[in-house]
Amino acid sequence: MNVQSQGQRVRVIERPLRSIAVGAIAIYRAAVSPVIHALNGPACRFEPSCSVYARDAIAEYGIIRGGAMALLRIARCNPLGGHGYDPVPPSNSLELTPKD
Repeated sequence: MNVQSQGQRVRVIERPLRSIAVGAIAIYRAAVSPVIHALNGPACRFEPSCSVYARDAIAEYGIIRGGAMALLRIARCNPLGGHGYDPVPPSNSLELTPKD
C-alpha cells in the first residue's frame, strides 16, 4: 500500500467523523443552547460563541485538530481567559503573511 492510498483511507474515515461532530454541535445549538440562554441569559465571552467556533474549527481542520482547538477555546472561557472577537484562524494563514 502506498502513501497516497493510506492518505485517501484516512480522509474516507475522517469525513464521516467530521460530519458527525458538526451534526452533534448543530443539535446542541438547536436544543441545549436555547435552554441555557433562557435560564441564564446570554453569557458568551467571545464572538463567535464556543459552539460556532467548535463547528468551524472541526469543519476547517478536522476532528482531531479542530476538536483540540475547540477544547482550548472552551478552557479559556473564564474570567481570566479574555473576551472579544476570536475567530478560527484560516488554514492557509501561513500564506497570508506578507513576503519581503
